[in-house]
Amino acid sequence: MKTTPLIELHKKLGAHLTEFYGFLMPLYYKSIRDEHLSVRNGVGIFDVSHMGEIEIGGKKAKLFADYILTNNINLTSYGDVKYTVMCNEEGGILDDLFSYTFSDERILLVVNASNIEKDFNWIKKHLWDGLSVKNISSEIVEFAIQGPQAEKFLQSFTDFNLSQIGYFKFNEIEIFGEKLLVSRTGYTGEDGFEVYMKAPLGERIFMDVLEKGKKFNLLPCGLGARDTLRFEVCYWLYGNDIDESTNPIESGQKFLVDFSKNDFIGKKALEKIKEEGVRRKWRGLEVSGGIARHGYKIFKDEKEVGFVTSGNFSFILNKSLALAYIDLPYGKIGEEVKISGRGREFTGKVIKKPFIKPRTKK
Repeated sequence: MKTTPLIELHKKLGAHLTEFYGFLMPLYYKSIRDEHLSVRNGVGIFDVSHMGEIEIGGKKAKLFADYILTNNINLTSYGDVKYTVMCNEEGGILDDLFSYTFSDERILLVVNASNIEKDFNWIKKHLWDGLSVKNISSEIVEFAIQGPQAEKFLQSFTDFNLSQIGYFKFNEIEIFGEKLLVSRTGYTGEDGFEVYMKAPLGERIFMDVLEKGKKFNLLPCGLGARDTLRFEVCYWLYGNDIDESTNPIESGQKFLVDFSKNDFIGKKALEKIKEEGVRRKWRGLEVSGGIARHGYKIFKDEKEVGFVTSGNFSFILNKSLALAYIDLPYGKIGEEVKISGRGREFTGKVIKKPFIKPRTKK
């Protein structure tokens, strides 16, 4: 099983470990709830070094990225981060990812841990002549420092004015005594930053953050809180909410597809889906009777009309919620449905997404 370079440190910190797509990762340290609330109310740090980094280089690197990704990468310049999806020819989602533009000749893609090899092989398969692609995932450590106090806390490590880094922007700055890539991005719905560094620097910097973070009541956070945080703001989890059988239009993120740009992989299929309309939509549910888990079936008047993609308890709203694909014309706001799985039955009511409005910096 793979680990991040900080695995021994996580063990010393008392992390409860779990397997996640082939990686041994911290699930939580003290409790998922405490870590969740630390990020919502203050600041927390996540080791997210299981994420993949794929670098595309060459004279037409940016044009190529624009071709394999649905969002408009061609309009970006140094310091821009784009959230986007990579689709197959049928419009199915191969991955959702961040694209970092360094220049016309250098693009960095940050991809899901579950898809590193698949994405790398897909890019190699479609790579244009004269371009190079490298999987540098094992060389990089990535931390996410998230929460309403993230900027104030992180500012204590650098003379660079972090307020100059806008949402979905990055810069390479002197911080922690090193020149590192810092982006104003995250997966929690709170303001925050993601910091990238060479692997040997990781343990020292993580410990620096924990030590200085005591004044801010900062907690190290595991994948459990990362999931409950993203769930409350209705961010996708690849493999649960999206996969190659789903497309960005039915999944409620059609803004990730720029139909006005030149041809890209999946464009024709997505145009057809947009024109003909979708047969289902990704909805939010308030659940009574327990936690509705991934794969549970949804029924309306005895008819199966959908399935749950993610289900969890909201520590902020203090209720059980779920995300689900529901066939049209069902799934209107306020509509009640039945949910069934593992021999249990629940009642669900369709509610608006996101469950909690993100508080990211605009």
